[in-house]
Amino acid sequence: MLSYQHGYHAGNAADVHKHLILLATILRMQQKSSAIHYFDTHAGKGMYDLRDAQAQKTGEYLHGVQLALNLRDDLATQPQWQHYFSALAAVNQGDDNTLEFYPGSPALVADLTREQDRHTVFELHPQEHQLLTAQESRQTGYVIYGDGLQGILQQLPPKTPRLLALIDPAYENKDEYAAVATTVSKIMQRCRHAVVLVWYPLLPAARHEELLQRLATELQQPILQSEFHYKAMSGERGMYGSGMLVINPPWQIEAEIETLLAPLLPAYAPIYGAPAQLQQTWLRKEND
Repeated sequence: MLSYQHGYHAGNAADVHKHLILLATILRMQQKSSAIHYFDTHAGKGMYDLRDAQAQKTGEYLHGVQLALNLRDDLATQPQWQHYFSALAAVNQGDDNTLEFYPGSPALVADLTREQDRHTVFELHPQEHQLLTAQESRQTGYVIYGDGLQGILQQLPPKTPRLLALIDPAYENKDEYAAVATTVSKIMQRCRHAVVLVWYPLLPAARHEELLQRLATELQQPILQSEFHYKAMSGERGMYGSGMLVINPPWQIEAEIETLLAPLLPAYAPIYGAPAQLQQTWLRKEND
């Protein structure tokens, strides 16, 4: 099934959560000069037009990137937010608070990739892949058409000393949770020092619990769990938050994420009736 297109959701609250953790992780890892190979298993189309029918139909970006942009004076004191806002400015023209485009994870990573690093992205959706490859490689990294969960395993071990992978499928069907767990387990078996980011949606069905349980049981590496609950769960459908696992997290990343997102949380009270919540815990600690 390949019906999912991220254009409807680009720049939403989940993207803000995911992309800030991605930037924080990269900047931490780049404190050392040794090369990193970045992998992105579900790249999407790389750049999203927030004026098009998809984004305008849902308006989700208004409660995500636009909300953060409105608080820029409070947030931009931190280098991770500075990189985020710089990436936005690079693809948008005109008024500082007017958004026309949103850069996806390939563009965010490409902007930080150093000369010694490598950057490989995968996309299986034909239309998304076509749009991704139409961009300059310096904005996307090296693009591969195919299943990213299988593709990343074929690329291991990397030629660089270190590896950072972002895994964020659409979870269009329940089998994807098991597929992600299997892929992550295989990555860690082959590259036990890899840093892997796994995004998952918070939905009433709570199918992500299977993913969490398997990784906590199968992996030996430490796993930080970060969940951004931006609205209350209601009914049987609808995403109410964003989850991100950080496997082999860089030092002090837990506190860093909290510092990054804390100023944003109260802004959700006028929208959903209560401030958002950031819930962080350890699925596995270093010595478990």
